[in-house]
Amino acid sequence: MYFFYYVPIGIDAGLRRFPFATALFSFVCAFLFAANKWFPWALPFHVRDWVYYPGFSPLLTSLSAAFVHFDWFHVISNLLYLVLFGCYLEDRIGTLWFSLLFLGSAMAGNLAQGWYNLHVLETTAGIIGASGAVSGLMGAFLVRLRHHNVRIAWWVFAPLMATNRAGRSDLHVVFAMALWVLLQVVRGLVQLEGAGANVAYLTHVAGFGFGAGVLLLSGGWKSGNVEGYLVKGQRCLRRGDYYGACDEFGRYARARPDDGEAHAQFARVSLPCGDRAGARVAYQRSIQCLLAAGRRGRAEEVFVEALRAFEDFILDAGSQLDLAFGLERNLKPHIALKAYESFVRVHDDHTEAAFALLRVANLYARQGHRDRARFAYEQIVARYPSSEWTEFATEHARRLAVS
Repeated sequence: MYFFYYVPIGIDAGLRRFPFATALFSFVCAFLFAANKWFPWALPFHVRDWVYYPGFSPLLTSLSAAFVHFDWFHVISNLLYLVLFGCYLEDRIGTLWFSLLFLGSAMAGNLAQGWYNLHVLETTAGIIGASGAVSGLMGAFLVRLRHHNVRIAWWVFAPLMATNRAGRSDLHVVFAMALWVLLQVVRGLVQLEGAGANVAYLTHVAGFGFGAGVLLLSGGWKSGNVEGYLVKGQRCLRRGDYYGACDEFGRYARARPDDGEAHAQFARVSLPCGDRAGARVAYQRSIQCLLAAGRRGRAEEVFVEALRAFEDFILDAGSQLDLAFGLERNLKPHIALKAYESFVRVHDDHTEAAFALLRVANLYARQGHRDRARFAYEQIVARYPSSEWTEFATEHARRLAVS
């Protein structure tokens, strides 16, 4: 005689946005349970009408039943899985697709269990709970985030073997999901042999299959492969395997050519591997992508990072000048000065070179470097005599020389 219990408590993944649909579905389940338990008279409907009775209830109740729960353990366990897996899945596939997947899995799981109850178990017992929907999310999670790890808390109690152990372990998502599905199948078979039908195990399996199938058909496997490059690269970094990380982050950047963060990460790991040329190109691509995406502040941060690695770091003329303007407007004069000087040094024949040199002179003047400012003004007159800024530069150079 032994008992084995486990519950997931964490995922080694990150979130980029708030999971609105996950929060909404969790709130509805919790609110309906609490209202029905303490204030049933205040509800404008009877919760019993939301229960799905196979063979009797209309089709829509197979969906409404997903928001009804029997007791505390029922609602808390479903909400735990919904929040843990739902947050990360919604972050990847978006709120709309996540919502459709949740509702579709709920109906698929409950309808499958309803057919099973009628034709196999020969019962018309009502079906409630979000387990079908949550199982669908877990199936989709397996397809989309299969390269991650799940942290579980577990307890093994075997009194006849004098064993009582508990702990936490990290399991690969594939192994954790396979273990979960196996447990559902085994318990379902035990139920088929005459055990009580108080748990809808087929709802779990059917919902899981529905969610996995939808993600497979909608390209989730390919997206999972791309994220897998990032996950494996991060694991290589934690082990100190920079060459392995460089390889994985390179694949990730090639798979996401417009992702500025992907190129920045690839640049960082390329440096300790000795690929300075590759790192320079990756930094340039990162900043261009961030500027194109409107993330100017982040682009400036990556530019400063690139300058620490390469004193002569430079972008194409348009991006360099655009970034220099932004740095000056954002009150970062020292970095803006470097950007302008690099522009003039490399793109001295550009139509905006005289203006860039004028900004250099003005910045030096504001910082109190009068000699450098006068030299920059004189360079405008000497190198760009036909520029519209020549007269302005001549006057300011004269004033600095007099004072």
